[in-house]
Amino acid sequence: MERDLAPLLFARSIAVIGASDQPGNLGATAIGLLRKFGFGGPILPVNPRRDSVAGMRCFDSVAALPRAPDLALITTAAPTIPALLRDCAAAGIHHGIAWAGGFAEAGEAGTALQEEVGAICRETGFLLAGPNCLGIVNCATGMAATFSSALVGTDRLLPGVISMVSQSGGLSTMCHTLAQQSGFGFRLVISSGNEAVLTLADYIRALARDEGTRVIAIYLEGVRDGAAFLAALGEARAAGKPVVVLKGGMSEASAAAVAAHTGALAGEGRVWHAVLHEQGAIQVHGLEELLDAVLFLASEGERARLAGPRIGIVTTGGGSGVVTADQCARAGLATPPPSAATRQALRHMAPTLAALGNPFDLTPQVYTQPESLARFGATLDAIAADASLDVLYVQFGPMAQRGAEVAAELARFRARSPKPVCLAWPLAPPGAVEHLRAAGAHVFLDYGRVVALLSALAQSGDGPAPVAPRGFDWTGLLPPALDGQIVPEHACHAILAAAGLPVPEGRLATAPGSAAAVARDIGFPVALKGISAQVTHRAAAGLLALDLRDETEVAAAEGSLRARAAEAAVTLDGLYVQRMRRGGAEVLVSAFRDPVFGPVVSVGAGGTLTEALDDVALARAPVDAEGAAALLGRLRLLSRAAKLAPGAELAPLADFVARFSQLAAAAPWQRFVFEVNPVAWSHEGVVALDGLLVIERA
Repeated sequence: MERDLAPLLFARSIAVIGASDQPGNLGATAIGLLRKFGFGGPILPVNPRRDSVAGMRCFDSVAALPRAPDLALITTAAPTIPALLRDCAAAGIHHGIAWAGGFAEAGEAGTALQEEVGAICRETGFLLAGPNCLGIVNCATGMAATFSSALVGTDRLLPGVISMVSQSGGLSTMCHTLAQQSGFGFRLVISSGNEAVLTLADYIRALARDEGTRVIAIYLEGVRDGAAFLAALGEARAAGKPVVVLKGGMSEASAAAVAAHTGALAGEGRVWHAVLHEQGAIQVHGLEELLDAVLFLASEGERARLAGPRIGIVTTGGGSGVVTADQCARAGLATPPPSAATRQALRHMAPTLAALGNPFDLTPQVYTQPESLARFGATLDAIAADASLDVLYVQFGPMAQRGAEVAAELARFRARSPKPVCLAWPLAPPGAVEHLRAAGAHVFLDYGRVVALLSALAQSGDGPAPVAPRGFDWTGLLPPALDGQIVPEHACHAILAAAGLPVPEGRLATAPGSAAAVARDIGFPVALKGISAQVTHRAAAGLLALDLRDETEVAAAEGSLRARAAEAAVTLDGLYVQRMRRGGAEVLVSAFRDPVFGPVVSVGAGGTLTEALDDVALARAPVDAEGAAALLGRLRLLSRAAKLAPGAELAPLADFVARFSQLAAAAPWQRFVFEVNPVAWSHEGVVALDGLLVIERA
């Protein structure tokens, strides 16, 4: 449903419900901030106990207002809000902000009150921000519809091109305040609160359509409607607006069962990372990173899109350059050497003691020698022209002379540079940072923060998007009413085979002593696996025997496995006799249903060291073969493929992942984990050597 938020975000008139003259009263704060920051439209105080507020006529109800304002700013307590919403709707007011707490965050009674608020808004079409929010600030119009103490204590409200929507009012206030201290303004600061009506997705969509917003900052802890959230991010991307996301609560596991390897690997926000990557959002991991990213994007404008993983480090100190190069390497960023042409050009302009690799150490000569300083801009131009570099990272430190000249030269170079420029200058001489900020630059005061920013930018991009499901038919393979069950491996292999996925020949030996005969029919060598609903990892339980080459070895292994099961009080359904497949790389392929974003497929390094290697990548399911190949390409495993699986081609593995993702996307259960660990990958193709399906209780 389309929701027009213009009267909320760009209100031309505001009714302040609960208006007051009493210092410290929220109604007084509302009036005071709107007037202090120059809101130009009518402010209409509403309070039945006042005749006037701040020298303005006060109305006893919204029904008494001479005209319906764009926005109702409700400053009264939670119990009053349902009736006030009905009054506003009856008076022709359709947009409002409710600051009050005491709703879903406050327990059962508050939850019921919030549900009532939501029902009233749905019934009347009222669009409410909050409740339990810090309000909305429009820095372009002076609409400070907030009770933020940071704005109470300042007279500055700088306009800018960054807009922020946050599920934490305090964090958005801090980010806005720090930006202003760095010389950058925001356009809109939105505290979404409990999102009883309007959600994060609604605000993102509105910001995507706002011509004055160029960069969108988001702090979130969760969303209820994953599809709407992703659609809003997609709209921002289509509008060419970078979105920077700080996600809180990343340590909580998503939907996967802890019984499977997938459960350990899919937690800690990996699903969020996957969906944000899919939408091209920039994910950061702290307030400083969020601030650095949005200020850099705002200052660099269109050329910020060119930021990639190849960094040119320009420094005047060898040690700091070496440390920065090490930080880049740890962050997955490259510092490629300059071309021969670049080196040749620099020899004629760089200081005599300069080291012309990457880092480019220009030494203090670049500012102590007037002739070197005169060529400083041309030196930077030559480095920027090198085709092997995506971004220039220029760092300085303390200097006792010519700081103003260096700052001026940097400002001129940055203005003409075809590539993004990061400037870091801790312990800068007086006036240098201020000069650069006045020229529109974001100046970093810590070298390491630049590397964190460049890493976040390099990791953003378009991940594989889900494709249309083909609707695999699970009918007849498993009862759809299964709940809280572990589906044994031989049944998993039957499911995989029905989906056209390669599995080795295997059969369940149920009668004691029958495994050897089954092995003779299948052919040697074989693996013997104890099948029990009590056990998910057979190797750890000692219920696995490999590379059995004749009936005698199989019979002996069967006796050992059955004895081990008896000792552990494990009831066996039988022994799964499976034709052995050796050689190649072992790959984990799994899927589960995330409660917010739906089916997810994951790939990773497989085998017994899956969790220790922690090499995994996720995407929403289903994916096609191209998307699966892109997903696999994010694994460290692939860099070792030539050694682990000589001659293996990626196409069969990508096709397996794509088919498996279609199978998982059609699974009829709300909570499940389907894991194949490992899939053997070699020059002969791929084959699923294992299988585990855990169906959790809904």
